[in-house]
Amino acid sequence: MKRASAFYQLVYHFSWSTKNRLPLITPEVEARLYPYIGYKCRELGYRLHAVNGVEDHIHVLVSLTPSHLVSDVAKNLKGASSHYINKESGLNATLYWQDGYGVVTLRASEIPKVVRYIMNQKEHHRVGKLSEILERVQE
Repeated sequence: MKRASAFYQLVYHFSWSTKNRLPLITPEVEARLYPYIGYKCRELGYRLHAVNGVEDHIHVLVSLTPSHLVSDVAKNLKGASSHYINKESGLNATLYWQDGYGVVTLRASEIPKVVRYIMNQKEHHRVGKLSEILERVQE
């Protein structure tokens, strides 16, 4: 029997902050955190386009399949990454995430622009040139 196929183009930009916006993402944590999020995305079947952030929040741009639940993506990445940093990374560091997250959908044509925005997070924050919609982590 032939399986039905479907066209989809599901691109999501997630952002979430550290607990109480504390500066928990130190350079040492960052060096382990972002590669781990890439690993976890591959393991869970998410196509990671970019991950980056500053000391108190991160941005993750992924493409998903229709079978992925948006709320599970944030829950899975937040839970796995804090567990990894706190218990498995070998770092003497703690990482706790704030409840909640921000998520917006994008057109595929916007991926390059949003990847550039994410990869230049430190500069955007340094000069105060921020995207209001992409920086929102809660209502």
